[in-house]
Amino acid sequence: MKRGSLVDILSRRDPHGYYVIPLKAEGRELVEKILSQHGEQAKLVESKDVVLVRIKSRSMAEKIARAAERRNLLAVEEDEEV
Repeated sequence: MKRGSLVDILSRRDPHGYYVIPLKAEGRELVEKILSQHGEQAKLVESKDVVLVRIKSRSMAEKIARAAERRNLLAVEEDEEV
């Protein structure tokens, strides 16, 4: 089971009220495409291998997260088996 599932992502906001979606670096193009199609804006925070999408709209957060999950672009940690 993966931590950071859609339920986790969509059930919490950061202290400023944004939903935060962690994506692999390749997911940037997908986010930009979805945002431009819907005329929405989001804050993208990039690092070497992860892009954090910060967005206020829950419906847009859900669209982005679901599309990323289908393409295996969510940056989530695997649970370690003991």
